[in-house]
Amino acid sequence: MSTNITIRYLPTDQFEDRPEGTVIDTLIIHSMHNPEAKDRFSALSCKECLDKHGVSSHYMVDCSGTVWQSVPENKKAWHAGASRMPEDGREGINAFSIGIELIGTEDTDFTEAQYQALALLTRDILSRHPLQYIYGHCDIAPGRKTDPWGLDWSRYRKDVLCSCPYANLRFPQAASTAPNAKPTLKK
Repeated sequence: MSTNITIRYLPTDQFEDRPEGTVIDTLIIHSMHNPEAKDRFSALSCKECLDKHGVSSHYMVDCSGTVWQSVPENKKAWHAGASRMPEDGREGINAFSIGIELIGTEDTDFTEAQYQALALLTRDILSRHPLQYIYGHCDIAPGRKTDPWGLDWSRYRKDVLCSCPYANLRFPQAASTAPNAKPTLKK
């Protein structure tokens, strides 16, 4: 796996300042596509879909593994919605998290390139922020959200930790990607 990451920019105005003194300690993984677009898997059509609904993410990873940044990490993207941290019950998750959208559908697997890019991006973010938690949208909004659809959490965890064994980083168990499943945290 390459250790270099290239980030392209696709800016949005769907963000705001984070509260002063906020420590970013959480990464939320989402998945999406734009069902109304001719090319429902393009980063541009997905960003337009997010804009249309008044939401955003910091990053998107398209099917080719290209990483797109829409919101600077020091700003609050609008990706988590009504949600609660399973570990400690905190709400207002957008304030202390970074959101990543994997482009895909409920019926398709994420590509090898997406897994590689997601791991590289995660390690890149870890180099700047003291992350403690990595969750799927379904873990923080059970019953309301089911994404990231079909993410292989075991593989993702292994890919992230292979070159940087972060002792305090917690991932949900693979079962957490099932609708209405309760996450089991694993160090």
